[in-house]
Amino acid sequence: MMEFNLEMEGFAVLAPESLAELERSLRDADFDLAILNWEGADRQVLSALQALKSGTDGRYVPLLVIGGPVSEDDRLVAYQAGVDDIMVNPFSVAELLARIRAILRRTSPELGGRIVRVAGLTLDVDSGRVSRDGKDMHLSQTEFRILQYLMEHAGKVRTREQIRAAVWEKAGQVEIRAIDVRITRLRRHLRLAGGNELIRTIRSIGYVLTDEQPRAQWERAEAEKLLSQA
Repeated sequence: MMEFNLEMEGFAVLAPESLAELERSLRDADFDLAILNWEGADRQVLSALQALKSGTDGRYVPLLVIGGPVSEDDRLVAYQAGVDDIMVNPFSVAELLARIRAILRRTSPELGGRIVRVAGLTLDVDSGRVSRDGKDMHLSQTEFRILQYLMEHAGKVRTREQIRAAVWEKAGQVEIRAIDVRITRLRRHLRLAGGNELIRTIRSIGYVLTDEQPRAQWERAEAEKLLSQA
């Protein structure tokens, strides 16, 4: 699941399943960041740490350790071994991505940021800035996340349930009606910035962000609906 989420965010991921496979990967590829799971025997983790340090030909590779609960002694051992950051369970995917980008901003500034551009919209994930045709828009945090999700899935119909699960950490506590209210506010911001309507309602399904004409988008939504029922 972690590999899937990282790939969805645009990262190229190698996931070796053994120490031997890790050592082979180190010979064949360059890494910008290594994530190690602390679950299991400490010796295996320390061996992986040593392999990473020795297999990069002296090149600095930032290390993020996840797992837990990790004791204070474990954390001290990890930091002494050269770990840059530690995440203790439980944590969300959003927090993991934020930690990864924070590390990359420090170690590889050219990799730390991410900008999404769709239909005249420019959204900077890290700075929280969004503009339409060069005109800044001021959104709430929730509106920003909804827009980010729709932009990252531009042209694809997203159900209210999908939006709720992607935007709210405690999605079960958020009523579906709240999605419609946020979308209405987001549309208002987009209209104030000028241009055509970008967020369209697909009746009985959800929403889609697109600059296509409504008829063409409706036909696409109907086709997607039929495919999903096949």
